[in-house]
Amino acid sequence: LLVAGEPDFVPRRVRDWLKAEARREIARRAEAHAEALGCRIRRITLRDTVSRWGSCSSDGRLSFSWRLMLAPAEVLEYVVAHEVAHLREMNHSAAFWRIVAQRCPYHAEARAWLKRHGAQLYRYA
Repeated sequence: LLVAGEPDFVPRRVRDWLKAEARREIARRAEAHAEALGCRIRRITLRDTVSRWGSCSSDGRLSFSWRLMLAPAEVLEYVVAHEVAHLREMNHSAAFWRIVAQRCPYHAEARAWLKRHGAQLYRYA
C-alpha cells in the first residue's frame, strides 16, 4: 500500500482507506446474503466499536466495526452473515444458527478466530 503525503498523516489516511474499503466490502457481502435470504437491509453503518463486531436492529439497520477489514476475509464474511441472519431471526436460537451455517459453513472457526485474536484488531489506532 503506497500512501502519499506528509508522514504525520499516514495513519489517518490508511484508516480512512480501510474504512472506505470496509464500507464497500461489507455492503457487497451484506447485500448478497440479504438477497439469498429474501431480506431487506434498511441501512449499513460503520463504527469503531469496542464491545461488538456488528449489530442488527429490528427495522433492518446493520452496524459493523470497520476494524473487521483487519481480520481474515472469512471472519468478515462470518460477521456479515451473522448480522444479516438476524434480519430473519432476531435471536440466537437453533433456527438462527442454521441460517448462519447455511450462509457461512465455517462460522465456528471464524467465531473462534475472533475470540482468540479479535482484541489484536484494536492495536491499530
